[in-house]
Amino acid sequence: MVAINGKIILSIKLAKRLGIIASDRVMIRVGSTILPAEVGIGMTQRSSYILSSDLRAALHVQKNRRMLVRYDTGENTIHLGPTIGIFASGLPNRAVYDPTGLQAELMMLSKIARAMPGQIYIFTADSVNWERSTVRGYNYSSSYSGRGYWVPGIYSLPDVVYDRIASRNDEEREKVKTTKDRLKSLPHLHYFNPSFLNKWEVHQMLSKIFELRPYLPETHLLDQADLEKMLAKYKTLFIKPANGSLGSGIIRVKANGKSRLHYTTYGARRRNGQASNALELLEKTSAFRKDRSYIVQQGVNLSTYRGSIFDLRIVYQKNSMGKWQIGKEFVRIAPGRSAIANMARGGTPTQSHKVFKHLYHQEELINEKKRLIRGLCNKIAVGIENGSGQLYGELGLDLGLGKNGHPWLIEVNSKPRKTTETELSQAAMKNAFRRPLEYATYLAGFGRGKG
Repeated sequence: MVAINGKIILSIKLAKRLGIIASDRVMIRVGSTILPAEVGIGMTQRSSYILSSDLRAALHVQKNRRMLVRYDTGENTIHLGPTIGIFASGLPNRAVYDPTGLQAELMMLSKIARAMPGQIYIFTADSVNWERSTVRGYNYSSSYSGRGYWVPGIYSLPDVVYDRIASRNDEEREKVKTTKDRLKSLPHLHYFNPSFLNKWEVHQMLSKIFELRPYLPETHLLDQADLEKMLAKYKTLFIKPANGSLGSGIIRVKANGKSRLHYTTYGARRRNGQASNALELLEKTSAFRKDRSYIVQQGVNLSTYRGSIFDLRIVYQKNSMGKWQIGKEFVRIAPGRSAIANMARGGTPTQSHKVFKHLYHQEELINEKKRLIRGLCNKIAVGIENGSGQLYGELGLDLGLGKNGHPWLIEVNSKPRKTTETELSQAAMKNAFRRPLEYATYLAGFGRGKG
């Protein structure tokens, strides 16, 4: 007979709500830890429960944590949770605080997690003890001196993993890949935003959706033949690394009509050059491209705001009911005469409504554009989930607006960086951090209308 690990006492009100009757034993689950325990029903009318100290320790439930409760009648299992792990590349704790950096993002997630029910922690690939099925998780604690510290605790393997691995290089580390694969194989675990996206694969997925085709710039894998065809059709092209991020590694090409190609490379610095044909362009940019996989994409004649190119960044997120919604949106204005509005390349954020009003003037027309964009966002997100077979809780969608107001999908980012520094709404900023944790709560079985 399996040994009892302790006792859970349910209030009469909670036992009635869950549909539990008095019995000798019940299974208790916290994250991926499932243990048999004795169950009792107390006399108090409060909707609450008490764990014996030995059961609390065996389940790795931290003191003073409010856990939500659900009951699976078929499995005779009480599930306490949610237990949510935020998978990170590391735990930076630099003396100089950068509100746009990874440290600020993890600190904000940790701060928001403290106010939510369940156990939410940040962990790395080195944090998991597979033999004991536990994780050394961390939460950030501020100090009066101004510089806080990461506080460790031992937790069960989680119900849900929110992947916030910060870079493609980190994602390719063998230990990160192994940890991710083992976590995804656990029977009770949900894993979302599992990897960075490849631009060519995204284009292939979305171009299969008939309704999306008018909003996708023509795109091909880069080779001499397709480059020549694209140069014959369009005055401007963008050559992008298929696995690029932050606007780095891009090449803009413009044909001047005199058999000369003018190009600009966007690396550590912006550099200009010229070529007479597609072959020479490929040869001259070979060292810059470094044998990486590239796509060539139609350059769209985009609208400008006060003389500068801009794009619309939408952080598209699932909410506490598992439904997609716009979590945050703003316009990124490219610096000077640059063709790239990415914040890492010097882009400046501003309110989207201000730019829409500048372009379209009438509220009715503005609302029409926004309805079109909302529908487009949903089709893109659903298309990526269905096409990849992976689970996503948030996406960064970059849209451009043509001179005629026609929206174009420029890029999709599966790991949108969220800064704590904002000239926009503080509430919108905090909600953009909170929403993935609410979605993780939903995945664990504790969302609205569940449990």
